[in-house]
Amino acid sequence: MTTFAPERGSATIQSADTIARSGQKVSSAGRKAYLHHLDLIRATTFSLVIFVHCLTQTTDEFNSLPVNTASLLLHFTRNTFFALTGFVLMYQNFDKADFSTTGFWRKRIKLVIFPYLIWSAIYWLVQEVWAKDRIGDVLSNPVSSLAEFGRLAGWGLSGFQMYFLFVMLQVYLLFPLVLWLVRATRGHHGKLLAGSLAVQLAITATITFWHPPAPVAEYWWHHYATFVPYQFFILYGAVAAVHREAIARWLAGKGWWLFGALLTTGAIAVGTYLSGVWFGGKPVHDNDSAFRPTLIPFIVVAITCLYAAAAHWASNWRDGTPRFARAVSFASNRSFGVFLGHVLVLYFVLTPRSGDQAWLVATLGQPWGTLVTYIATIAGSLLLVEILRRLPGSLYLTGRPRLPLPVRR
Repeated sequence: MTTFAPERGSATIQSADTIARSGQKVSSAGRKAYLHHLDLIRATTFSLVIFVHCLTQTTDEFNSLPVNTASLLLHFTRNTFFALTGFVLMYQNFDKADFSTTGFWRKRIKLVIFPYLIWSAIYWLVQEVWAKDRIGDVLSNPVSSLAEFGRLAGWGLSGFQMYFLFVMLQVYLLFPLVLWLVRATRGHHGKLLAGSLAVQLAITATITFWHPPAPVAEYWWHHYATFVPYQFFILYGAVAAVHREAIARWLAGKGWWLFGALLTTGAIAVGTYLSGVWFGGKPVHDNDSAFRPTLIPFIVVAITCLYAAAAHWASNWRDGTPRFARAVSFASNRSFGVFLGHVLVLYFVLTPRSGDQAWLVATLGQPWGTLVTYIATIAGSLLLVEILRRLPGSLYLTGRPRLPLPVRR
């Protein structure tokens, strides 16, 4: 996710009060303090997303109750992305008197739109053209082939994770409006979030319970690739950035309360899902499970717990765990590139077949097949990103500047 914080240049956050002061400028030029706990949130979230993708690609996603139960809870990761995006963008821009909409768009959108188009083309060429032996067809019908690619790219469908970048483009386009709204409602942010939450409940209820007529259904299923079902979490992160000092003070000492809330809301989400399957005739797999109204409390609490844990690590443990801190920084820096490329790596990891299964899964069985697939996907994705980061055009391939090549001594 391209929610890049400013360059490092601040001391590590040391306590709840220090976290509360993290919005202070660290230079006369107005550079904001670097929030190290956001690195841990970003790295953790991306790792979990890749795990979900490996899990669903190596198991019976459509019929396995345990797999769908785990996936249901891990849906919080996609909303964490958008909350983190709202947080970082608001943290960087809320107090910026010279904020320019066109300047913001010019700086931010290129970090997403070029990787989005390039990787959409890569996934289309590999999975839809090369894998299906359609190279000759594409070359003989270039106009219709480009139209096909355009339809896929128009909804983030070239790779099953590319919808996220499609939504990110929408978020960047809308952020100036979000900034204006948060500034305009200063002093009333509780009401702003309450209104947004009410809208979120209405949106998720509509997605869950409404069955649109055929002409509408043709487009309705693309709702997940729009900003609409994520609007509350974008604002949740944005408002949290403005009130991060008060939030840090409120979170201090509430670890067990948060853990209890996580278990309770998780039990509600899982309980309603299982009761629907066992007693309500609902399918085991539901493409809209991420948008269940009963899942919203768990998502909110899970995001809060992850933020609290990351902030606690940054303030109390980061200095004492330098190797882990470097690993977190490294993972966060590569996370967007890894997200872009991991589905391609996963595809090739699972390409060798044994009957109707991936060879790796058939050979190792479960759970080892999934675990080894996950490790191989993470390792392969990091290797791919390390190569891409050192190529000309790294910014357009990974959303990050090019790294220098190693110098021989």
